[in-house]
Amino acid sequence: MAPHDNSFRVLFTRRHLIKTVIAGGASAVALSGCPVEHTPVLDAGQPSFDAGLKFTHSLAGEDFSRCHGVRDGAAFSKVAPTQTVETVIVGGGPSGLYAAHRLADRDVLLLEKEPDTGGNCRFDEWRGVRMSTGGAYYNESETQVVKLLAEIGAQGTRVEGSDSLIIHGQPTVDIFRDGAQQLPFSQTVRDDFRRSREVCLKLVKTKKAAELDALTFSKVLEPFSVEVKQFWDSFGQSSWGATTDHTSAYVGCEAYSWAGGADDARYTYPGGLSGAAVKLAAAVKAKRGESLRTGAVVTSIEVEGTGQSARAIIRWFEGDEPKAIRAKAVIVAAPKYIAKRMLSGLPPARVEAMNGLRYLPFCMFNVCLDSVGPEPAYDNFFIDTPFTDFIPADWVIHAGKGPKARPTALTVYHPLAETRRAELLSDERIAALAEEIAEHLERHFPGTMSKIREMRAFRRGHAMYASTPGSMARSTRVSTPIPPVFFANTDCSNFSTFGDAINAGHQATLQLRKYLKARG
Repeated sequence: MAPHDNSFRVLFTRRHLIKTVIAGGASAVALSGCPVEHTPVLDAGQPSFDAGLKFTHSLAGEDFSRCHGVRDGAAFSKVAPTQTVETVIVGGGPSGLYAAHRLADRDVLLLEKEPDTGGNCRFDEWRGVRMSTGGAYYNESETQVVKLLAEIGAQGTRVEGSDSLIIHGQPTVDIFRDGAQQLPFSQTVRDDFRRSREVCLKLVKTKKAAELDALTFSKVLEPFSVEVKQFWDSFGQSSWGATTDHTSAYVGCEAYSWAGGADDARYTYPGGLSGAAVKLAAAVKAKRGESLRTGAVVTSIEVEGTGQSARAIIRWFEGDEPKAIRAKAVIVAAPKYIAKRMLSGLPPARVEAMNGLRYLPFCMFNVCLDSVGPEPAYDNFFIDTPFTDFIPADWVIHAGKGPKARPTALTVYHPLAETRRAELLSDERIAALAEEIAEHLERHFPGTMSKIREMRAFRRGHAMYASTPGSMARSTRVSTPIPPVFFANTDCSNFSTFGDAINAGHQATLQLRKYLKARG
């Protein structure tokens, strides 16, 4: 498959000759269902920043004109709807795909703005190594996910081992229990890692969830050493889109029951959760065929009529062609920062609740190596790097025990502060971030630099729904249906995970069926 127009490549050289491939504009653009083919494209471009780099680049960015037009209130060409369906699903991420799968017996049209479905669960491939560009794993406790994957024959492989915290290149696993004694910290800090787990799990059991959700996680961690907070600042940004100062205490405390993989078995695929998303998309396509449309950019959803006679008019573009359709109901399986701009006539209280949601910008880097690099554990966290963690891309296959001469990759998670979102629009800044990653990996794991052959970046401007204080009540408010409009997406739940996306899709389909039954 040739590269889509939404990718661009930056080739730069310094001491270590790294090629960086950057995909995407300000949102998810990597591919689902097939890997990106990265062919170096060179021209006579001049370096536009001075970082000691010499590089050439070719740019072909995704066209966000219509999406930004929706944001900015632009007027779009309109056509009259000529067709009616029972239900339209807006968004082809895991939540929308799940809804389409569950509504296989109904008259449904799914519209996805990207060339491929999958949302944040997509993959890339380099020299036969399948790499994730987002979602990493699911847990055994996520019963709705386990049930779905059994139905479609997509059971993942269990992840071996627990995660590590890297300090000065030294990995330590099981850091909140017996492994805490191996941390290169003082005895007081080691004891605080263990004690924080005991205290936080007790809070989950003894305090009301809503009461704990109203607090910040950092408030709960105040009695403990700063190193404990530093770990959760890193883990939280990577896992639920927020540092401890901006994390619901319920979310943070509850994470002690599953973080690291010791208490709740994890499963995944080569290429991360794209393995599940690809299988789910295939199941939907087998049933839906032409009723699943990609490259369909929805610009507005209007409700006409009231009560049992209400209908939704959904307008979108396929290329430059405006289209419109009527539906008895619509599931908006897109983030609320998009939904609130597509939907006309939302009650002010609902808009205010949606405005309260926050999303962390994210850049994913796959560091492609010509031989095995560091692979201490499945997920490896840091407290002294600009990125939060990395996963050896083929860990689910080899668990750190494969042939040493094989090519591999490190999937690096690099969230940015919300105030830095604009940096994702700069190819020069992304190249600089790639350079920083290489240098910090070399600092912790000497010799890594010489093995790097390519770095691939995937940029998402609003990738991670942030589990901020009050998120439990807020998610309920923003996801309550306004018939004939229903809501799905991870921001209907507590976490930005595959499991929460599936749960949101499941809830929306239950609500939708009840509504359609009442309408007759």
